Amino acid sequence: MGAIISGVIFLAVGLTVRVYPNILAGYNSLSQKEQENAEKNRLPFFGFILFTAMGAICLVSSILSILLEDPKLGSNITLILTFTGLIIAVVGGIF
Repeated sequence: MGAIISGVIFLAVGLTVRVYPNILAGYNSLSQKEQENAEKNRLPFFGFILFTAMGAICLVSSILSILLEDPKLGSNITLILTFTGLIIAVVGGIF
């Protein structure tokens, strides 16, 4: 159940970032020129893709855990995915 909730939250955050890029940490405090540079480098789109992919993988892992009758599979994949997504967000957000 936790993987489903996490997946829905990740999808909601991804869609919200797509519509309202100002919710990204630090984006609103950038100058106008820096915001234009971030949009040119497609930072909001990167956040959208990252969170949407994380949500989709969480939902798929919950379905797999039900099909394979392994209740911990969805939770383990969600935990690993969260840490991996964090690392990707930090490293990808720099460039």
